[in-house]
Amino acid sequence: MIGEDAYVRARKAGLREYHSRIQRRENPFLPVLEEMEERVNALSHVPLGLVQVPLKKVVGTATRGRTNAFAANFMPILDPGSEFARKWSTLYEGIIEQGLNQPVKVLEYMNRFYLVEGNKRVSVMKYLDSLAIEAEVTRVLPKRTDDPENVIYFEFLDFYNDTQINDIWFSKPGSFARVYELTGKTPGQKWTSEERSDFEAAYMRFRMLYKAREAGSNPAQLPATTGDAFLIYLKACGYADAPRKYDREMRDELKAMWSEFKKDKEPENVALIMKPAELKKGGSLLNTLFGPSKVKAAFMYTRKPSESGWTYWHDMGRINLENDLGDRVKTTVCVCEDPASYESEIERMIAEGNDLIFTTSPVMLAASMKASVKHPEARILNCSLLASWQRVRSYYLRIYEVKFLIGMIAGALTENDKVGYIADYPIAGVAASINAFALGARMVNPRVKVILEWSTRKDFNPEDPFGDPTVQMISSRDVGAPSHHAVEYGLYTQKDGQKQSLAIPMLDWSRIYESLVQSVLNGNWKEDGVDKPKAVNYWWGLSSDAVDIVMSQRMDIGLKRLVELVREHIREGVFWPFESIIRDQNGEIRCPVEGRLSPADVIRMDWLADNVVGGFPTLDELKDEAKALVELQGIREIALPEATAFSWKAEE
Repeated sequence: MIGEDAYVRARKAGLREYHSRIQRRENPFLPVLEEMEERVNALSHVPLGLVQVPLKKVVGTATRGRTNAFAANFMPILDPGSEFARKWSTLYEGIIEQGLNQPVKVLEYMNRFYLVEGNKRVSVMKYLDSLAIEAEVTRVLPKRTDDPENVIYFEFLDFYNDTQINDIWFSKPGSFARVYELTGKTPGQKWTSEERSDFEAAYMRFRMLYKAREAGSNPAQLPATTGDAFLIYLKACGYADAPRKYDREMRDELKAMWSEFKKDKEPENVALIMKPAELKKGGSLLNTLFGPSKVKAAFMYTRKPSESGWTYWHDMGRINLENDLGDRVKTTVCVCEDPASYESEIERMIAEGNDLIFTTSPVMLAASMKASVKHPEARILNCSLLASWQRVRSYYLRIYEVKFLIGMIAGALTENDKVGYIADYPIAGVAASINAFALGARMVNPRVKVILEWSTRKDFNPEDPFGDPTVQMISSRDVGAPSHHAVEYGLYTQKDGQKQSLAIPMLDWSRIYESLVQSVLNGNWKEDGVDKPKAVNYWWGLSSDAVDIVMSQRMDIGLKRLVELVREHIREGVFWPFESIIRDQNGEIRCPVEGRLSPADVIRMDWLADNVVGGFPTLDELKDEAKALVELQGIREIALPEATAFSWKAEE
């Protein structure tokens, strides 16, 4: 009777699935591999032996056989008085009493399993909500194609060879490589049984809690797979402690990150705020009356302002913020040179009651996100270009606009059609500055060539960066600290041992800082540029006075007037540096004659213009101190987001 009762209940579940699929005009029976892949017998077959197979991945049968006995969810649908029902019931009782002692036989194809033998055993185990079943597995290898699912599968094969883990899956190519990065493992290195158990424990706990929360949510708002969500979780919360976390701790983290999972599902999940005018100017009367009378803002630097030009200009922005807002803002500074202390320092600043926390380097992004998950109430912003999180907003400057102007000066004044360009880190956004400089130079000098070198390359020689004494017009790093020689920054000439400064970019971070502090005072923080779950990136340029150019007083007045004219056209949105025909180093047209690159195209730029001589260094070619940042946002080390991920309001 026990088995018969179980069969009746299982059959009800099967009939519900059957009728539901009929209504949706879908196949109500089990998928058949030989009907899905006609060449299945001609493909390579690789025996894997006995494997613990996740039951959720057992999806059909290898041949048609008795597929009409089961609905698509493997629940039985034949009459309870049938011989099939009697055998199913007897098998159920045997498994309840003694367990399942005989493995099934399956073909694995594209990380899904199709039964050769054992349909009823799988049906009973699925009815019992078992997680896995032992199976004799034969892998059927498909032909390699460019189809994304095929690419993902072959990435999975490499991962499986190292780990023997087959339970996790993703919807995007490159995700298995991210697993290696986030777990600190190396591709090609075999995982120990302990490492495998730790990963499976973390993933299964996450999957259980994620699915439990999903039951009360709208599935349409969730990422496509649990694996995708798990990667987002690991990126934010880290892997080291994940295998040993308590359910309550992980559940709280999932709650704090739920908007990140929902954001990842949106097609346009990054909002680019291109200028101050796009922010709400004033809050409601209620917000203004009951908003804070003073904002506490903390700034976190990786180096002292006296030692780093990057930090110096951020600190000048902080000082100008205090000067402009007076007693409505109070700022504090934390210099943290140890990456291991980033997260604890951010948490300390949260505990001190800061309303806004600015982490001023992309290397602090991961720590910023981890702290925001633990403290959902915190407002944290990171200075980086590739916005990834809703919880941590990002901000950056459109430095390439000024680099275009400096390129014009270099192209006009070079005496031999050569201009040297010293870049620093090969990260997102840098290609835009290099190309803007090269295009600006070519606009006034069609013959000019830009010779590219990198200061972070191991073999870089600052005394002779180009190995060519005829390269006398040089664009070097954008900003310097007060202790550094000012002439060696920006654009300068080097001739007969003498250096002469021509132009430098000016970065005024206070324009962004003041606007963001004002948004908190006005009660507009939640509404600034956000109408759906999105990551927010404040990305300002000449139009906001956040960047500008300072030219030498000795410069020719005619050239200076031309540069100032183009500067005003860029500021007003009349002129766009990346428009008309642009070709890369391979001759490929990146922008058509009548077109212009979108802001998303500029952010994602991973190519160099055809008048640039040189390329991007690999990670192995870089100095050790440069690798952390490049691994995080490197042009060749990360998968850049699709252009469709960005939404913005283009400047008129």
